[in-house]
Amino acid sequence: FAVAWALHFVWNSPWLEDRFGNGPVGLALLLITKGLPVAAAAVLVWRSAMREEGAWLHALAAWHVPERELLRDDEWQRLGSPLERLRARREIGRRYGCRARRLKAMLQREQLRLVIKAGAYGRGPRTLRHEAAIRKVRARLDALETGAAPP
Repeated sequence: FAVAWALHFVWNSPWLEDRFGNGPVGLALLLITKGLPVAAAAVLVWRSAMREEGAWLHALAAWHVPERELLRDDEWQRLGSPLERLRARREIGRRYGCRARRLKAMLQREQLRLVIKAGAYGRGPRTLRHEAAIRKVRARLDALETGAAPP
């Protein structure tokens, strides 16, 4: 609340308006000067939220999805970080092509769905579809990585 109030106060304050000209360049500089604290606060809030969501996803996955064929150790480590998941998709795409990247994206999406549904409802009938999808996509991805014919 205090940060929101302070940012609103700075944005609406006339203190900085006299320091910049009335032309388009002055207006642009004023908006940048007032916008930088807002952007910095947004980045800090976003990073904090991502860390908390990552810890929550790790806890859910550790409790509800102990099987390593559904969620391997390296995938579990990346589970709570969208940027790390993106890096993994890009890396596999560079190594094995666009199809492997799409399969990795499908795998990650199904893993997230499994963890979230298992956290909400527990493992059972509602998560079976995601478990089957993970196994199917993983088999196709592993076949693509090894060069074998997909199942």
